[in-house]
Amino acid sequence: MVAMTNSTSLTFIKEEIDSTLGEVGRHLEAWVADASQLQELDACAEAFHQLRGIFQVLELPAATLMITEMEQSARKLQEGGPAAALLGASLGQSVLLIGRYLEYVQLKNRPLPEVMVGGLNELRRAAGKPLIQESHFFSVDLARDRFPAPAASKTPASELGRLGRRLRHMYQVGLLGVLRAQNNTVSLKLMARALNRLDRLCGPAPMGRMWWIGRAMLEALIADDMTITPARKALLSQYDRQIKRLVQEGERALAADAPLLLLKESIFIVSLCSSSAGVVGEVKQAFDIRPRITDAELQAEIALMAGGGGSVIRTVAESLKEELNSVKQTLDLAAQGVADTDYRDVADGLARIGGTLTMVNLNREAQQLKARADSVRGWASNTDIESVDFQALVDDLLTAENAVASLEHSLAPSNDINRDVGNQKISRYQLDDARKSVVSECRSGLALAKRAVASFMEAGWDRMHLANLPGILGGVSGGLMFLDLGRGKAVMDACRAYIEQGLLASGVGTPEREHMDTLADAISSVDYYLESMEEMKPIGDAVLEIAEESMEELGFPVIRPVG
Repeated sequence: MVAMTNSTSLTFIKEEIDSTLGEVGRHLEAWVADASQLQELDACAEAFHQLRGIFQVLELPAATLMITEMEQSARKLQEGGPAAALLGASLGQSVLLIGRYLEYVQLKNRPLPEVMVGGLNELRRAAGKPLIQESHFFSVDLARDRFPAPAASKTPASELGRLGRRLRHMYQVGLLGVLRAQNNTVSLKLMARALNRLDRLCGPAPMGRMWWIGRAMLEALIADDMTITPARKALLSQYDRQIKRLVQEGERALAADAPLLLLKESIFIVSLCSSSAGVVGEVKQAFDIRPRITDAELQAEIALMAGGGGSVIRTVAESLKEELNSVKQTLDLAAQGVADTDYRDVADGLARIGGTLTMVNLNREAQQLKARADSVRGWASNTDIESVDFQALVDDLLTAENAVASLEHSLAPSNDINRDVGNQKISRYQLDDARKSVVSECRSGLALAKRAVASFMEAGWDRMHLANLPGILGGVSGGLMFLDLGRGKAVMDACRAYIEQGLLASGVGTPEREHMDTLADAISSVDYYLESMEEMKPIGDAVLEIAEESMEELGFPVIRPVG
């Protein structure tokens, strides 16, 4: 016997369902025209009730829940009230949505109920009901134990409150970055580091399982660059409240159970991750998560009913850069005497660039290039590259290039790489590239520093692994000075002083692991700050405050630069 899928069964009765939904639409229109015609709403509710039974038989949980909400909304509309118009409009949209969903099930041959969560919440919001979770249709056994089991914490429970406050600050800085959409990747890394530290502090205590799952959720968001929806922002905020609970209750909070909805929602996000590396893989294995759909696929399915967007100005800026580079390459060849130059082509290029500059309101530069194009068009192929006119052309191109660079920068948040330059005879793109190179070198040095600290701990506190660290951090400090990042440089100076005096000096004892983690917090915080600069999505100076707090805890307070 051949098994019939719910989509196959749906095909047989789809025509009748469409007919019923069409009748519902007419009843709703009649009620909108005359709100006293309550029998129209009663007819809608009866039709919804019949459809609910059909959807239950078809095993379409999202359609079943939606039609149930629609029936309840129709009954509520019969009661009237000030919110009736809003609820009526939402109900009408829901009729259209469920029709599209049934077509989706037929087309894709799978129910994928998650695509209906947004529509369900719109109707529930209009009805004044609490919203359902993104993981509403996701099933998992939350009673499963953590695997592998965590190591026991060496930190006294009495220290949880003090350490938790600093780690909560770290988490909050990242959370604020996510809420402000400043730099999701760097912000999430900061939050993941905070939960990682909390996980180690709690060890095998019941609350430790929550931090472990939270870490996996954050790593999943980072690994697949998942969409940060409002529901996911709310989920991340819940972890902040749990950290606050740990700070306030201390040892008593260790034995507390985590909210089950928090765990379920977090595991659902882990299930959407395409990767199974590290802690993400641990959670998948522990909770027997099987591959089903990735977040990218889910968002693509949801986007079938939505539109996309983009920046026209960014596209124009990219086009201008290509045109400018083409003209510059032609002039470079002319300067090298490689080939005869047809300056009519150069003039045409300048005219095109001038026209495009006018489109983005760079009128002064546009007029300058158009005038130069008229002059260049009559140049001979052997025009002297040392002439005043040729140099004036080069200057005009540089002015236009810097204007386009300024336009691009105006579309991005202010950051420390692409800052304004006073000397307009210097190419902003070249200066930006130089700064980016320095940032990259600094980050490479910080990566070496973090590996050295990790090797120091793994090798049983063998100080040989730290021997080159002061020099590495000195190089990073110099790079930060070039970038005019005084606070970051001051943190690096404090880190170097701690390593030289607290770890490498003769007579010092073996450090505690917690101290090494705190040092790594400081180094990582500066690295996250540089990463946010590198991506031109600055996270702000708050991340440097975490580094300063970390060094103060180690007894090497950061001396901030004056001014």
